Amino acid sequence: MKKLNFGLVAILCSGFVLMTSCHSKKEMVQTIPVAPVSQSDDSDADNQVVEVDETVMATPITMEVTETVNDQMKKQQEELINGWEIVDVQTTPNDTLISVELVPDANNLQSIKLGLNDEVLFNIGSATLSPKAKTLLAKLADNLNNFPETNASVIGYTSNTGSGQLNMDLAMSRAQNVMDFLVAKGVSPTRLKAISKGWNDPVASNATAAGRAKNRRVEIWVSPNEQMIKNAQ
Repeated sequence: MKKLNFGLVAILCSGFVLMTSCHSKKEMVQTIPVAPVSQSDDSDADNQVVEVDETVMATPITMEVTETVNDQMKKQQEELINGWEIVDVQTTPNDTLISVELVPDANNLQSIKLGLNDEVLFNIGSATLSPKAKTLLAKLADNLNNFPETNASVIGYTSNTGSGQLNMDLAMSRAQNVMDFLVAKGVSPTRLKAISKGWNDPVASNATAAGRAKNRRVEIWVSPNEQMIKNAQ
């Protein structure tokens, strides 16, 4: 059965924070600059922790600025969804492999949270992008190039299978390969950041195969940059 599932969720809270779950295993966080990364294919090491850059804006954020920026982010979200709707994604009933959400930050400025299940992007234990992944990411690159006043953080996650370091390395390789692909498609590397969260911040229980499959994912957070806020004045 083929379908494309998009979760469009408007969160009413005043801010969002990427929080690291507390587990019995020690949490690790890793970030790297744009550069080729060797792929780790030793095991299904799918667990990395990611932190999204929070640029301190010198420009006062008024209600008018907030409304203008949020309208622009909503437009970017809509155009991304329209671009992805033409991409056919193999999935199973009731299992969302792709999600697109608008999430407000502490200043009530909307960010776009993209969730890509590893089933779409990679094979288990591999950081090599699948043909389907390249099709989806090419659409994302076009979107980012059409909206140059946004930045993106690419965050790699894994399940808890394998050692912590292997998971961190694999998640970073996956995030880096996604970022490298976007750069190859014309997105400026200064707008991008790769982050590894390994097995931290699971979205499902690692006690089951289905839960581990959901935890193996890449999240991409697209946020307004300082230039967009200044232009909105």
